[in-house]
Amino acid sequence: MSGPRRGRKAIDPEVSHRTAPAGDGISIAYTLWRRPARELLVLAPGFWRVRVARENLFLAHHFLRRGYDVAAMDFRGHGDSGGRYAFGAAEHRDFLAVIEELVGPGRLFDRFVAVGFSMGGAIAAQALAARPDLPCRGLAMISAPADLAALRPKPWKAGALRQVRLRHALRVPRIQARGLASRKPRASDAVAALAIPKLIVTSEGDWLVDPSHGRALASAAAAPVDYVHLELPGALHADGLVKFVPVRLLRLLDRWLDENAPP
Repeated sequence: MSGPRRGRKAIDPEVSHRTAPAGDGISIAYTLWRRPARELLVLAPGFWRVRVARENLFLAHHFLRRGYDVAAMDFRGHGDSGGRYAFGAAEHRDFLAVIEELVGPGRLFDRFVAVGFSMGGAIAAQALAARPDLPCRGLAMISAPADLAALRPKPWKAGALRQVRLRHALRVPRIQARGLASRKPRASDAVAALAIPKLIVTSEGDWLVDPSHGRALASAAAAPVDYVHLELPGALHADGLVKFVPVRLLRLLDRWLDENAPP
């Protein structure tokens, strides 16, 4: 296992803000940071999060230093993307739109690895299960729900509110009303079909996605899979881990990436 890459010449990344059409015509916004590197790392944010959130910018620059180029996206209904959020009923098309524009013969990258937070992890798993031909070398799912129907949020838990930034709370996503009641694909079904390496991370006391979801994902997942449960106070969920315990989370991600999808 290799450690952090030191001595790499500092090169300011080229940053471009782009759009890609989803399969149903919705315009999906994403940002690409390039050194350039051979390997692409795709960040899939959770519900109510946008690609240029502070936590995503922090992650992007960390992974750039590690030797990856990075793409972060806005799912439909969020940020600069069009359409309305359907809670997993259509968002796999958004993920695929970005991948199909960047990865493959004649494109910028030959392969990629994905890191998804909360709903973004579930959507990435769904997309990859639908397209097993994609050259994905691994998927990390941080605080991802196994089944949306089983979510039991507890926003009153101590530490939950401190994870919400005011500017995020005021940037309300555009929601497809009928998507709230429709049956959604289950991420546990998707990971059962994925033969790529998977990392599933849960946190004790998570206010939104109870650790039982991670255990269900790990139990359903086809090998190879690594399941890590973090015994942390504070009801931390998804990018709350980036905000409050970045070193612990990044060491975990770096170790897994070095073992499964090094740049």
